[in-house]
Amino acid sequence: MHTEQTSAPEVIDQQVAIAEQYDRPWLGSLLRPLLIVLMVGCVDVVVLAFLRQYASGMPGALQWTIWGMGMVAAIVGCTTTTWLALPDQRLRRSIGYRAAELTLLLAVARIAVWLSSGGPPALTVALNQPLTVLLDGPFLLAAVTILFTWFAAVDFTDDLAQLALQPDEIWLGRQVSLLTMDTTRPAQTDRSTLLRRFVGRWVGWGIFLIVITSTLRLGITRTGFWTLAHQDIHPGVIGAVILYYLTGLILISQGQLAVLRARWILDRLPSTAAIFRNWPVYTLVLLAIIAGIAVVMPLGDTFLISQVLTLLLDILFSAIFLLFRLVSVLLLFLLSLLPHSGQTLAPRRAPLEQELAPPAVGPVAIPPWLGGALFWTSILLLIAYAAYIYFSEKETSLRWLHRLWALLRQRWWALWSSWRQWRPMGRLPREGGSGAGKAFGRSWLRDRIRWRWLTPLQQIRYLYFQMLEVAARHDLGRKPGETPVQYAPRLRQELVADGEDGDAIDALTEAFVRVRYANATVNA
Repeated sequence: MHTEQTSAPEVIDQQVAIAEQYDRPWLGSLLRPLLIVLMVGCVDVVVLAFLRQYASGMPGALQWTIWGMGMVAAIVGCTTTTWLALPDQRLRRSIGYRAAELTLLLAVARIAVWLSSGGPPALTVALNQPLTVLLDGPFLLAAVTILFTWFAAVDFTDDLAQLALQPDEIWLGRQVSLLTMDTTRPAQTDRSTLLRRFVGRWVGWGIFLIVITSTLRLGITRTGFWTLAHQDIHPGVIGAVILYYLTGLILISQGQLAVLRARWILDRLPSTAAIFRNWPVYTLVLLAIIAGIAVVMPLGDTFLISQVLTLLLDILFSAIFLLFRLVSVLLLFLLSLLPHSGQTLAPRRAPLEQELAPPAVGPVAIPPWLGGALFWTSILLLIAYAAYIYFSEKETSLRWLHRLWALLRQRWWALWSSWRQWRPMGRLPREGGSGAGKAFGRSWLRDRIRWRWLTPLQQIRYLYFQMLEVAARHDLGRKPGETPVQYAPRLRQELVADGEDGDAIDALTEAFVRVRYANATVNA
């Protein structure tokens, strides 16, 4: 009997490959994120209907912008959370990364609200009133919608992503499918608690959705058949509410399947592919039956329930107000027990030094736009830093930006080198030129910027060494051992023929000798 034996390196490689695997069918599924985005988008639809009814003065473009930003927040939050759930992205699961994502969403919302409202404000208004311009009413409403939608999408996605199989459970499932014995006991995840938490979030958002929908109609509904068609509410809103609950039930069924799958693996029970293939079909059939029954139910009004809820809320607020008054009375009683609590202190006379103090100097006048400029600069830096964190963590290819920066640096260095090569040519004496300035070719940039920063002593040294540099380029430099007093007559004789230029050379040489060797002081 021949038995094939696997070498030790192959076994180790196989174990490493299995350990690096993750639950690809669950974490790589596209249906679950789409259902979450659809479910959260139903909340945005109801919010849009609420704005249309109670903020009728708001432009339609602005209302659709708020709804669109809510949908974008749901898509981004769900996609990023699904991506971060992968095992190779565990190092990027940080608060700073998610804060950068939220900051970018709010920045895009701010720009979108400005564009849908007729354009950004004037520059003077933005600099003088930065907070009013940034935090106006439409943007605050859009920010609240984005925050609620983003948190809902992130929480729903994270709860379902944690139901995935862990690497040790995948290893155990592989051994079970191969009918091999393994004593490995993986770390168990309480998936039932995770699923109940998801159901709790789903019910909570559903109640919020029903409350917002109920405010769209004020009246009494009579009991009858097909009551949903006689609610005086837009059919799209009713459809969004129904779709929210049906989508949530589908996600709950998928979560229950994940719980059962993990339980089968931990209990070493083999499973067939038919169960996973037929599960969605059975779920859709059951939900269709439930939806059909719910649609034709003879619903009535909730007038009596509203009275009961009003009574309970009145009792709650009365109890809170009574507790507040009791605490206030107790604090006043304790303060009255302190010594000297009932005596009034005589006003203290100001010291003589304060009475004879000189009048205070008025505050320094600060431009009113300076604070706004600093504020907007800080906002832009914050957005730029958030964008850097968000896109660099996603390993976005920024090679084109690096190539552009290298090209700009190369062009700038070539321009600088060309200017450095041209600069000595500009200082050569020109034919027909007159005056010491033209003879030594001082550049305009040096005259305007550097010259006014030099002291008189530094100006004399600068002019003398510049004269030596120009003379050396024309083979008229100082010889070794030649003093400035000996060099000046030779330079005057060989370089210039004009008497004024010669006097300038003598005056500059004399001033340099006094400054350099006699430590003389020169006034400007």
